[in-house]
Amino acid sequence: MSFGVIFFILIGIAGIIVLKNIFKRKKRKLLPHRLRNAPPVPALAEPGNASYELAIKLEDAIPMDWANAIKNRVLSEHSGISEREHEWRWLELKRFFMMCAVLKQVPMFSSAVDEIWHEMLMYTQEYQRFSTKFLGQMLHHSPSGEPSKPQPDERAWFDLVYVEMFGWNPYSEAIWGVFFRNPLPREELHLYRNDNLMLQPQSRFNARTYEHLPEARKLIDFLRSSLKYRTNLSVQQFSDKKTKMNDNHTEILLASAVFFSIHNPTNFAEQMAPAESPNRKDGASNCTAASSCSSGGDDYDKSSCSSNSCSGSSCSSSCGSGCGGGD
Repeated sequence: MSFGVIFFILIGIAGIIVLKNIFKRKKRKLLPHRLRNAPPVPALAEPGNASYELAIKLEDAIPMDWANAIKNRVLSEHSGISEREHEWRWLELKRFFMMCAVLKQVPMFSSAVDEIWHEMLMYTQEYQRFSTKFLGQMLHHSPSGEPSKPQPDERAWFDLVYVEMFGWNPYSEAIWGVFFRNPLPREELHLYRNDNLMLQPQSRFNARTYEHLPEARKLIDFLRSSLKYRTNLSVQQFSDKKTKMNDNHTEILLASAVFFSIHNPTNFAEQMAPAESPNRKDGASNCTAASSCSSGGDDYDKSSCSSNSCSGSSCSSSCGSGCGGGD
């Protein structure tokens, strides 16, 4: 092969690499476009909220100098991410970690959040200290699973617990994908109608943290109590009357999610669509797009998170924000 042919092959390869990098930068700009008018991030959890004590525990586990180092690394390594967008991604990652403390398994439905997690993992010693201080064990992140396997039940539980813990806002939804597109499993909801003080083995909640972390136990008890109340209320007050949704009213969202999961799961997404935009293109996210946290087994020494990827057009409608912003 002549030198000229080799030269042109190398030029072609270099061109492909440049184009791929440009494409990646353009994809990253999708998310800040949706967040360009976002306000400063809210508190991780407000005082008086059931999540507040666990939020304080998490914040105490992340030294400020480490948080700043992660931020500087993200902004330098990812030119398409603005400082405001990083603040929102960082907030959602911390909320994801809090959910890992209350649920057995938490799929990661946002590649935008997972991207920050990967940068956090680059600081191995600091990350290990954080995991131990917050959860009492290592929170692992390892490859596994099919890249675009639908997980509608897991997404339904993610949505309910997230909104119960943190409320709803359009900027968080821009990162995670549209909430409440999948009904909660009816048979699981009925388990909470007569929920007692014991945490049942079939429960979605994290048995290890329930036993060892008082802050997590308090929050889990609150979530179980809320589920019991809403499930019993939905069974007792059945009505065929369609309720128009208002995303700005958290209690209506939560009560309706339980109600329609029990009484009309087939048309759940239609019932839960906001009144002003029932036919919106939501890019519902119900498959694991990047990684998952499973820290809730009975084994105190094991906490695992699995990672896979979702790319290409085949994932665009089923993975939501995990495959590129949930557009």
